[in-house]
This record gives sequence, structure tokens and C-alpha cells, in this order.
Amino acid sequence: MNPLPFDELNIFKTKLSAHYENGVLRSKQEEEDIIDEMLDLFLLAAARGSASANEDLGTDVHIGMKTAVDIIDREVAGKTWRERAREYFDNGGTEADILRIAETESHRDANEAGFVTAEKAGAMKKRWHCMMLPTSRDSHIYLNGVTAPMDGYFYSINGGETKFPGEWGIPDEDCGCLCWLTFE
Repeated sequence: MNPLPFDELNIFKTKLSAHYENGVLRSKQEEEDIIDEMLDLFLLAAARGSASANEDLGTDVHIGMKTAVDIIDREVAGKTWRERAREYFDNGGTEADILRIAETESHRDANEAGFVTAEKAGAMKKRWHCMMLPTSRDSHIYLNGVTAPMDGYFYSINGGETKFPGEWGIPDEDCGCLCWLTFE
């Protein structure tokens, strides 16, 4: 199973569009509704990532709700996803801006939850997988198939290191990434 939350994202996109009219939020309450829907998306993404790691390893390890929430609420570049979303709303952010946060964060949440699950299950190795699309970054194509120990890092040809896709902390590496890990 691919841990990336494509189905959940498609549902979120449909819900997100219903909050906008001619590119503008229909009301201030729509912001709160979108934030709630994003949280639902991120919880589902974390669950999908955890389930994928369990499938790889033939285990049934649960990370728990507190760990899932910690993963979701982790600060990136000093801000939580809620803070970034609210900044976009305050600055007239578009539907595309909010969708970019949802895609990037749900991707990171799925990968981090899978990584944490695999650690708890005693996995020894992780393998990087790239979608290999025309839009895939050279730095991620380079990592396709690379294996590292669970406590090791993947290194970008552009500099930087990460334990799992979406965790670089570098927007050019994280935003729009569709890479994932499998575990042994």
C-alpha cells in the first residue's frame, strides 16, 4: 500500500472548493471549517502512513492518538500548520495556498507516522521511493531505491538530510513531494 493520502486529499479538495466562491472565502466561519477539515485530513494521513508501515513489516503496532497529534502539530520552520494556514487566510490566501499546505503536511504526516510505526515495530532499514514523474525533483530521483538504517539519514544532492520524505525543512525539497518509504 502506498502511504500517501491521495484519496483523502481528493476528498479535501472537494470540500475546500465548497468554501470558496469566485476565489474568495464565502465567510469568516469558512476558515474554521477548513482548519477542522485539514485536521481530519492529517489524522487520516497519519493513520494511512502507520497502516502502510505495518503492512510492510507484517506487524500491528499502534502509535496512539497523542503521537499522531504530536506528529501533526510539529513545528516546521518555527510554525505549526495552523499558524501557516491562518497567515494565508489573514493575507487573503487563495484556495491553492491552502491546498499546498494540506498536500505538504498530509504527505509529511503520513511519512512520519509510518517512520514512527516502523521504529516501534523494530524495523532495521528504510528504503526511499520516488514517484518518478516528469515533475519529480532530481534530488528525489537520485534517492529512489536508496536504503538506510532506521536511525540513518538520506542526503540530498542539493545539501540537507532527512530521516523521511517531507522532513527536510527546506521548502524546495518538501513542498509537492510525493516520495515515501518502505521498511524491512
